[in-house]
Amino acid sequence: MAFQRQPNPPSLIHEDTTRDPFDFPAHINRVVLNKLHSYLNRRDLLAMAASECHENTTLAEYWMKTKQKSVPTRDSWEKFYAQIGTCSVYSDDKTVDDLLTDLNRAKIKAAKLVFTFDNDKQAVFKPMRFGRDYESDPNHFYFSDFERHNAEIATFHLDRVLGFRRAVPTVGRIVNMTSELYDKAEKKLKKTFFISPAKNHCFVSRCDYYCDTTHAICGLPDLKEGSVQVFLPDEGVVPRRHNRSPYRRTYSKKNQVAEWQSDMNYCTDKVKVKRQYAHGRKLLDLVDLHILDYLIAWNILLKSRENSVKCSFGNRELLTIIAKCSRIAGHYILFTSFRTALLPALDNFM
Repeated sequence: MAFQRQPNPPSLIHEDTTRDPFDFPAHINRVVLNKLHSYLNRRDLLAMAASECHENTTLAEYWMKTKQKSVPTRDSWEKFYAQIGTCSVYSDDKTVDDLLTDLNRAKIKAAKLVFTFDNDKQAVFKPMRFGRDYESDPNHFYFSDFERHNAEIATFHLDRVLGFRRAVPTVGRIVNMTSELYDKAEKKLKKTFFISPAKNHCFVSRCDYYCDTTHAICGLPDLKEGSVQVFLPDEGVVPRRHNRSPYRRTYSKKNQVAEWQSDMNYCTDKVKVKRQYAHGRKLLDLVDLHILDYLIAWNILLKSRENSVKCSFGNRELLTIIAKCSRIAGHYILFTSFRTALLPALDNFM
């Protein structure tokens, strides 16, 4: 298993727009990529997003209005928190770029797979388990397989490109297993570190699945690639409601097919009748989510156990949800902005 090439840290310098945007090593259909790139360049995604949500109240504005308090903006974390809005998780590109840079470079103060930085802000570290070209065992259940660290990085960047702005900022980072992990680890985690027969630095950690010597996380020899995802504000400070997806999987070995996978009337009979989906934009947000999931062809919400469907780019199973929820009074929903044009475009790309 080769150590994968790590992309350069995010740069605030304007890049050369004339160069090939897909000049990177990958086994990807470049015809599809170029068609998507050309298609998106002809769309004003910012204007489309604005037409979907007319009033984006930020956390800073909400706090000032309801508590007469100002949200501090002392570092990139707090600036990011202040701009979280009712329509989008992030908005200002420079704020996000600064945050990604800090996630990639900031000095680590403490480590337990949740990094604590010098400013006492935190982020989740997900180490790379296998190379990008590794194919999952088809006999593994989706809920028992390893998560891919680069899936969340790809999700965030695609979310940003498409103008959805609802994914949590995530960046790649190479950490030193000794100076950044072992030296900063809490006592329990530090006890799990060892040197493998191949002379690589490894650790096991403590968890419910795959936390044993057979599935140790090892560097090469002491460098480890992974993803770093920023923490959202603590719920004790910013209360929020959690919505369980009506299209979640069963997570059962015996009952592998969920109701929505077999009942073509599920959306009409079980989803649209619920108050939270009968009005407003939540149903369309679900459509956005599944379009994004389809494009990255990965389980973007496997960790949260809410919504996970694995598919290949040519597999239309994931679009079942969109098809079933896109008929109202016998007509297709006129998906605003990006939704209206994307699905026909996808048919042309296949």
